[in-house]
Amino acid sequence: MFDELLAWLNADREQAARKYEDIRGRLIRIFMHRGCTTAEDLADKAINQVARKVHEIRAYYVGDPALYFYGTARNIYSEYCKTLGNVVPVTPEILSAPPVEEFDPSEPEHDCLEKCLDGMTPRNRALLLEYYSEKEAAKIERHREMAERLGIAVNALRIRMCRLRASLKECMRECLSSESA
Repeated sequence: MFDELLAWLNADREQAARKYEDIRGRLIRIFMHRGCTTAEDLADKAINQVARKVHEIRAYYVGDPALYFYGTARNIYSEYCKTLGNVVPVTPEILSAPPVEEFDPSEPEHDCLEKCLDGMTPRNRALLLEYYSEKEAAKIERHREMAERLGIAVNALRIRMCRLRASLKECMRECLSSESA
């Protein structure tokens, strides 16, 4: 299946691999730009969906294969939004700290973040902080462990975290607007 996908992207395997990486990178950026918290997973889902259909697609599709991936990504994004219900996908920008040289704990953003985190239930605060405690490959394993401990699927954990971030972001908006008033 994957070999067939690469062959569709380009007859030269090295060129196909580069094109694959380029498409995957663009898909991740598209999902990130739209505020998806699981951009890499959604990009992989889009690629897998295209890979499963590539034997059919090759027969009739004319044009740049990357465009087919982007169309598939649009559909996956729609599904992603439906799974969230009324919650608007948000980025974890309010949880990521600025570089050390720019970090000032006396800034209103820091105060508001602390207030909002303190306003959460202890369980939700602990979940949110644990969810973002690791980076790169370690975070994937952490998320699996958390989901297993909670007795839910990893995707259900992602949705729960998205909802917690949305409420935290709303709290931050309210706090910062009252700080500036």
